[in-house]
Amino acid sequence: MNILKKPQPIAPPHTPCLNFLTKCKCWAVSTILAYAIFSIPNNAYGIDPISLKQYSDLNILVPSKVDLTKLPIGKVFQVNHSQFTLQFFFNNRDIFGFIFKRKPNTGIVAHLCFYRSCEETSNDLRNVIAMPFEPPYDKTFFSVKFPQKLQYDFQGLEFLPQK
Repeated sequence: MNILKKPQPIAPPHTPCLNFLTKCKCWAVSTILAYAIFSIPNNAYGIDPISLKQYSDLNILVPSKVDLTKLPIGKVFQVNHSQFTLQFFFNNRDIFGFIFKRKPNTGIVAHLCFYRSCEETSNDLRNVIAMPFEPPYDKTFFSVKFPQKLQYDFQGLEFLPQK
């Protein structure tokens, strides 16, 4: 009686050199990743904590028309207009703010100006941050995003009432 057996697969010969090289590559990659992660300084993060909800005297009072090139970095600014009061934070690109109060018949427009004097040009950006006669009239957060792929920066900022 002749029983045919299935042939068993032949295992590749043990090569300690290949295993050693694989282990070295894994160790090198993990060491480089660990070094890259732990070598980042703490001040390299792009977001610092700020508070816009605290109505305090620690904010820098600025007029409604501001020269953005002269603003200190990382500070909160406050605009006291006869029609509204707001605070804003400028990170050299975007504007984030909080409207404390405004008259119900008054809207607010953020006008990013190409020139420091805020004279009208076609390069300006006007963004309505509050519409007249539309609630909420106080305690409102707003943001003005910088347009993507824009080849220039704005030099002036103006908050205008809108009737």
